[in-house]
Amino acid sequence: MGWVDEFSTSGRLSRAGFWGRHLLALPLALFLCVSATQVLGEPIDVLPALLTTVFLVSVWGRRLHDRGRSAWWLLVVVLPVLGALYLLIECGLRGSVTASRYGAPADLRPDYVTVGAAPRMERAP
Repeated sequence: MGWVDEFSTSGRLSRAGFWGRHLLALPLALFLCVSATQVLGEPIDVLPALLTTVFLVSVWGRRLHDRGRSAWWLLVVVLPVLGALYLLIECGLRGSVTASRYGAPADLRPDYVTVGAAPRMERAP
């Protein structure tokens, strides 16, 4: 299953996973897009570009899920500069630490202990 999950829009993605995919997987995908254009030609080069687009929508959508937002927020990029700037800032911020409708926090390890205030017990008179 592994790499097929990279094209899924469900779940959450931590900041480290988000930036790691941009630093490692995205350059490889862009190289494949350029190579396909040069080697295979015009009609076939659409396939790697489409796969790269789906990969990016998946990564950005899952990162937005970790921030507690819907992937529909990706449509903010229709605003020329401000939309892309907003998404970059939004996805660079820390994710939510509580479970949401998108699942458990992406970067919370199972061996972490959550500490919270216990409810106060009323003393009997």
